[in-house]
Amino acid sequence: MLEFEFTEEQRALRDLAGSVAERTWTDDAVRAQLKTSAGFDREVWRTLGRDLGVLGLALPTESGEAVGGVVDLAIVAEEFGRVLAGVPLLGCVALAGTVLARSGDAAGLVPKIVSGETVVSLVATDARGAWAPERTGIIADGPVLCGEASHVLDAVAADAFVAVAQAEGRPSLFLVDAGAQGLAVEPLTTLDQTRRLGRVRFDGTPAQLLGEPGTSALDAVSAARDVGAVVLAAEAAGASARLLAMSVEYATARLQFGRPIGSFQGVKHRCADMHVAVEQSRSTAYHAAWTLDDPSLDDPRIAVDLATVETAADYQAVAKNTVQVHGGIGFTWEHPVHLYYKRAVSDASLLGGRAAASERLAAMVLDAALIQGAP
Repeated sequence: MLEFEFTEEQRALRDLAGSVAERTWTDDAVRAQLKTSAGFDREVWRTLGRDLGVLGLALPTESGEAVGGVVDLAIVAEEFGRVLAGVPLLGCVALAGTVLARSGDAAGLVPKIVSGETVVSLVATDARGAWAPERTGIIADGPVLCGEASHVLDAVAADAFVAVAQAEGRPSLFLVDAGAQGLAVEPLTTLDQTRRLGRVRFDGTPAQLLGEPGTSALDAVSAARDVGAVVLAAEAAGASARLLAMSVEYATARLQFGRPIGSFQGVKHRCADMHVAVEQSRSTAYHAAWTLDDPSLDDPRIAVDLATVETAADYQAVAKNTVQVHGGIGFTWEHPVHLYYKRAVSDASLLGGRAAASERLAAMVLDAALIQGAP
């Protein structure tokens, strides 16, 4: 497998995902979904899984083998991020699906996720919404759960939940049906309404233990976070590319003083900076994806955290520059730019966000420096 060289199948996958995305999630369609409770069309989601087969690229199918890898999933994520598709690719497929696959999938939910029939949400945040699988506020007392988690991805649309709870002092995974007694799900009003978050409360809620408690649970969640971070990074790269294209198109068509505004140095340099940011984002996102598929290429954790830090910063910078290039219409409700800007800001805090990734990278650099300096 050669890094940054896409196969013929992967190029065809990109064409398929891009074509579906452009037809399905036009700007008007995205705005219409903002008014729905789930934020996405369940029938479209089933079509993506059952008919097109793009939801199981990095998950085992009924045969027990994945049909692709993280690179393939990143390709789909990039094309979906380009149009702000509000589907649960991150929360259901990358996070919950990976956790279930890594923990043995005793409930047999992975094939249902792959087919688009079931939406599963991973509960790994604390009551304030911070990504905290090691210390969630959910407590398991035998077969029942009590506690609360906020800013849970796809909570409102979920048919089932995989919750990280403290069982006898150790983080463990539990499966909860969406209709279980004592379970309450509250939709949250957040900055980015194209990606729905909710608050989940357990009050004596019956649950099923998944896998082994302790280290194995955290290992599964850690692997899911890495895949989720790559999906976020790829979505950011796709969205940034769309914003750059919108800016160049507007700068070419908008006239000022009898000439296109793109001919002015200030606008021209701004677009050039955006182009560099887009290329940086794509490079780091796909390097992380390739590394998860083939760890011999690089340390996966370093590659994933670098992708998180780079794409989070680049996405926000490109979104801000797009607003500036578009001038007076750039911050109006009628223009789609503000939807991208809101997602860029919101995504920067998901899964621990850029700050947590920077801290991990800094710690690894310091550890390496200490080892090299040791006698």
